[in-house]
Amino acid sequence: MILRHRRPNLYGLMKKEGNKEEVEEIINKLLYNDYKIIFLPSGSSAVFLSLWISKYYSDEILIPDMGGWNGFLKFPKILDIKTKQLKTNLGIIDIKNLEEVNNKSSIILTSLSGYLAPQPLKDIKKICEEKEILFIEDISGKIGGDCGYGDIIVCSTGSPKILNCEYGGFLGISYKVGEKLEDILNRIKLISKTYKTINYFGLLKEELLNAKKTYKKYVKVNKIIKKNIKNAYFKDLEGISTFIECDNPKTISKKINSLIKLDNRKSITTICPNYDRILKKGIVFETKKIEISELNSETINEILNILISILD
Repeated sequence: MILRHRRPNLYGLMKKEGNKEEVEEIINKLLYNDYKIIFLPSGSSAVFLSLWISKYYSDEILIPDMGGWNGFLKFPKILDIKTKQLKTNLGIIDIKNLEEVNNKSSIILTSLSGYLAPQPLKDIKKICEEKEILFIEDISGKIGGDCGYGDIIVCSTGSPKILNCEYGGFLGISYKVGEKLEDILNRIKLISKTYKTINYFGLLKEELLNAKKTYKKYVKVNKIIKKNIKNAYFKDLEGISTFIECDNPKTISKKINSLIKLDNRKSITTICPNYDRILKKGIVFETKKIEISELNSETINEILNILISILD
């Protein structure tokens, strides 16, 4: 079977330019906190700048031992920031481990660990407030769901993400943190001017307006897949992709990609162990790469039949 890969909203592509202030307002309506939004050319630049801010808050950044993004490992080295890996439960933050962290530290994590399972964001926020830990939250995989608890948020609007514009990203700074780090934020505003962005706010607006629907659809489809695949993980948790444990992931991945193809020729699987997903042997079926309109009951059943035939 050949499936369409995830594409930007068609109406948004027809009216790509738009109002930046209007888009900022829509972003904040989707999040738990309100933020001052700085638009950037990519999610990577947002992560880099968020870590630059953290350097002035503490000399150490905590990162999850899996389920993050490789930039969490690479960027601190460039910025000369010490990193400490926080032991997790397959990417999900263990609150007890966070409680043992020293006060006045920083942490960066993804709202949805590896796109596979949600972090306990409310509990993380509570402990971070109690211990004065600067909380940086990458919401790229969960915007449209329950997210936006961090002191700072970062988000990619590239592909394939929930906000699928094939370009751009943004950094969000909570007003509470903005008051504490006013001098640093004035510097970040100057630096951000060197990151010139195109006007794609009409397209981003349409993606934002569809974010809840998009997120819910991917979660629903992955719940069906996890329910029917024996070795799938996080069966009772939200996710927009699915991890399946297996002994020969390269072989399994090759078989899946030979029978389930994307029209852009990209792989529908990720081979694990992989820091960006999970450090277990297996494959991730990247449901989030499939165009939503393709995910009807007939297609889902066909995908399931193929996966079961290969994995059993």
